[in-house]
Amino acid sequence: MKKILITFLSLFFAFSISAKIELPAIFTDNMVLQQQTNAAIWGKATPKKRVEIITSWDKKSYTVTADETGKWKTSLKTPVAGGPYSISISDGKKVELKNVLIGEVWICSGQSNMEMPLAGWGKINNYKEEIDAANYPNIRLLQVEKKTSITPKEDLSVENGGWQVCSPAT
Repeated sequence: MKKILITFLSLFFAFSISAKIELPAIFTDNMVLQQQTNAAIWGKATPKKRVEIITSWDKKSYTVTADETGKWKTSLKTPVAGGPYSISISDGKKVELKNVLIGEVWICSGQSNMEMPLAGWGKINNYKEEIDAANYPNIRLLQVEKKTSITPKEDLSVENGGWQVCSPAT
């Protein structure tokens, strides 16, 4: 019985040490948050653990406690457009989102022409020059993978690892 208890405590301790903040796929480096609003941010942490979020644009600290399943959610007061900024999220182990901009966020959806690549099947006029000149670090894109589900999902899948900065490479 003593060996079982020691094994259980060791596993519990190892799990609690390795646990860290988990964020949905929409929260990555290079993201954009809507300006002049209360932008929602959420994730998972160790259940019942205190989570602290610090925003670099105003150095404000937001504190929330994860529920019994580890879920937490709060809102961040965003300034006028600007950046780049960072957001630090910690429940003892810090996760930092870097190169965050505050600005206008547009959600677009539509037919295949909404995602037509410049050098793709449509061949945009002067596409080679346009690609070579595409150095717009204040324009960001998050592409959501196309997936069908008959049940609601807690997270989504994104392409290219998250938010991408507009450049000739992207």
